[in-house]
Amino acid sequence: RLSAGVLLFVFYCQQGMCQKDTLPEPTMTSTRLITLDDYNPDAIYGTSYLEMMVMNLREKSQKNIFNRRGSQFILPTLFIAYGTAARFNQLPIRQFDFDIDHEIRKRVDRHYSIDDYFEYGMPVLAYGLGFIPGVDSKHNFRDRTLIMATSFLFMKGSVEILKVTTPVERPGKGDNRSFPSGHTAITMMRAHIMDKGYKDIAPWIGIGGYLVATTTGVFRMLNYAHWLSDVVMGAGIGLLSAEIGYMMLPVWHSIFGIKEEGKQFVAVPT
Repeated sequence: RLSAGVLLFVFYCQQGMCQKDTLPEPTMTSTRLITLDDYNPDAIYGTSYLEMMVMNLREKSQKNIFNRRGSQFILPTLFIAYGTAARFNQLPIRQFDFDIDHEIRKRVDRHYSIDDYFEYGMPVLAYGLGFIPGVDSKHNFRDRTLIMATSFLFMKGSVEILKVTTPVERPGKGDNRSFPSGHTAITMMRAHIMDKGYKDIAPWIGIGGYLVATTTGVFRMLNYAHWLSDVVMGAGIGLLSAEIGYMMLPVWHSIFGIKEEGKQFVAVPT
């Protein structure tokens, strides 16, 4: 029996049936054979695959506080903290409000209306940019509407609640609704939405929006309508409102059963 088994094994080996698995014949492309040697990371990525992975790890390890998760709340938190401190700490932050107002009154004796134009113009601009050919927003019309509506409701509610619960007289001795600046809040909110929606294709849109929002705050002080702390607080609320609008977008998708379109899965074998 053993001899018969050995003979049978030899027979099958001669027929090539006990040989190792072989690769299929290479494919002919042009006049050169494509072999497994061509399928290597260097040929695909133009650099050493290991080198690329090391660079990615270094980039992740070099992340600072401004590009970590939650870093988008650093600036609005600082602005809101400054405005809050001015309401509960008369010195030195509140004194700085008085000093700034005193310097403005010595140099400015007229009223400017540009801040009112910015208040109503910025929302129209932020919403309408997506309809301009060639200026593609990160989000479609539906999502832009959800983001802006959510941001506006949070911003408007926060500003009105603070104006009622924290009455502060305006520098121009008008009403007691100085804190915080609603003009600054709404323009900064729209500027932040514009930056997040268009920064990948046109960073100048966000930069321009921030300049308009900052200019609005400056003119609110020049018009004796707000203290510096009112403007800073409004800017913080505007930034925070925009972030909340973006955070709530997946929630609205889930509530309304909206499925994101355009998602694709790509497998790249290496």
